[in-house]
Amino acid sequence: MNESLKKQLADMLGKMDEKVLQAKLNTALDMLKKGNTEELAKKINKMDKSELMEKVNEFDESKLRDLNINLDELKRKISNADLEKLSQLVGDQGEEVVKKIKTLLNRK
Repeated sequence: MNESLKKQLADMLGKMDEKVLQAKLNTALDMLKKGNTEELAKKINKMDKSELMEKVNEFDESKLRDLNINLDELKRKISNADLEKLSQLVGDQGEEVVKKIKTLLNRK
């Protein structure tokens, strides 16, 4: 496969990943806002908590920017009540996850 085609494929897949992540974030936020925490809890409980922490710790402003995630928009969408619900859903490491999210949101 030539380099140009490889680059185009990588770009397309990267954009798809960005859209999938954005859609998942929006879905999770909607579930928190609407109080539909049962389904979200099931999804979170299926996740390996150490893997979740690993993923959360990978995020920084530049990574979010690369993924086209707008921090200002997230700030407007996420309330302290949402973060509290999230912390409870995650369980033992909930406070750590929420602390990381708050750190990211308060950098701007």
